Amino acid sequence: MLEEAKKFTKEHHMIEEGSRVIAGVSGGADSVCLLLLLLELQKEMPFELRVVHVEHGIRGQESLADCEFVEKMCGRLGVECKSHHIDVPKEAKQCGRTLEETARLMRYEIFEKEAESWDGAKIAVAHNRGDDAETVLFHLIRGSGLSGMRGILPVRGNVIRPLLHTGREEILSYLEEKNQPYCVDATNRDEHYTRNCIRAQIMPRLIEMNPQAEAHIQKTADIMKEAESYIGRQTKKAAETCVSIHGDDILIRKEPFETQDPLIKKEVLKLALEQAAGAMQDITTVHLELLEQLFSSQCGRRISLPYGVQAYRIYEGIRLCRETEAVQDSIGEVLCPKSEIEQAGTEGISCGPFTMRLLEDTAFSQEIPQKTYTKWFDYDKIKSDLSARTRKEGDYICCNEEGKTQKLKKYFVNEKVEAKERGRIPLLAEGAHILWIVGYRISTYYKISQETKRILEVRFNGGKEND
Repeated sequence: MLEEAKKFTKEHHMIEEGSRVIAGVSGGADSVCLLLLLLELQKEMPFELRVVHVEHGIRGQESLADCEFVEKMCGRLGVECKSHHIDVPKEAKQCGRTLEETARLMRYEIFEKEAESWDGAKIAVAHNRGDDAETVLFHLIRGSGLSGMRGILPVRGNVIRPLLHTGREEILSYLEEKNQPYCVDATNRDEHYTRNCIRAQIMPRLIEMNPQAEAHIQKTADIMKEAESYIGRQTKKAAETCVSIHGDDILIRKEPFETQDPLIKKEVLKLALEQAAGAMQDITTVHLELLEQLFSSQCGRRISLPYGVQAYRIYEGIRLCRETEAVQDSIGEVLCPKSEIEQAGTEGISCGPFTMRLLEDTAFSQEIPQKTYTKWFDYDKIKSDLSARTRKEGDYICCNEEGKTQKLKKYFVNEKVEAKERGRIPLLAEGAHILWIVGYRISTYYKISQETKRILEVRFNGGKEND
């Protein structure tokens, strides 16, 4: 076991001569074995080693006893040890997370602070082959993409995992051989935790079917790591064309996004969502599918995602932002002069998110298109230049054949359009009179009638071509 773990550590360049390493030691079998392994490695190459123990405040006296055990063991082995006492139940209640997730986040925050204060030391943690296989199953059950199926990485940033290819039975045998005691955490037997249930019930059944099940799952995870690395490079290239960052907002542009391979699309969405959320822990394949479906929705539609991220469908594509951040209008204002519309004639011109053209006389024999993103207007009723913009104070729309008008604000209220979405919806306007609320309706005043002599066709470029 020891030689294989040493070989694995060296193959992944986890520790080099002169490195500084902080070992996270809980007192359990895995972390005690990790400490012994690091001490053996020190005999072959000089590097500095410290232990950090985190007492989570969950198990009362039992937890304090584990802390005392680690401190005494380190004293006997001649390793510097620093203990931290935290109140995980209190923090979990305040932030609305599970005890398990809160403990992990707080523990790694302490590790990172200790590493930073020690000139960027590496952080060694004791995940083993069983943990890797259980992680793959955990992600498979809850729904995951490639990154979940790759399992645990041997090296991630400054975090290293020397025991990742070592089995739990090998670890226990090694400790028995060394006559080295360790602590047993009673919460590891609590099957209310999903991971504990996988460890206690699912993995043993799989091993009954095939004694090498754990190793085979990890081997598959290793293949996934290689595939994910390649796809990651392709995703980065795609994101350079599809994703742009504007302050705290992230824009995924529809046109270049739609040209990507389906797999790359999902990876681009994940990359953008992770950037917006600042984490991926609670984000699943379901969230990515909802985000992709939003491209097919009307402008102004919104979905809520983990970590307070809001996704808005706007004319350019999808904009991601935090719920607490102010949502700014996304179009500004683009003028569409009548003179340019008439000069372009049937060839058409672009105006912000719109393309517009005057139709030939033969259009009068055609049916008015019943499409979401293509509309016809009576051009001769338009007396001044048009503009592509978002809402302004005083905007109104004509609602019926009698010419009754309604303030745009009231229309949005009646249609139950959320306040945060209203500033996102593209409008085509003549002054304060709104010709078209994209995704909702057009003004009755500009509708085609038997008296219409010239038709202006307007297409919104942010929608589906055939809608």
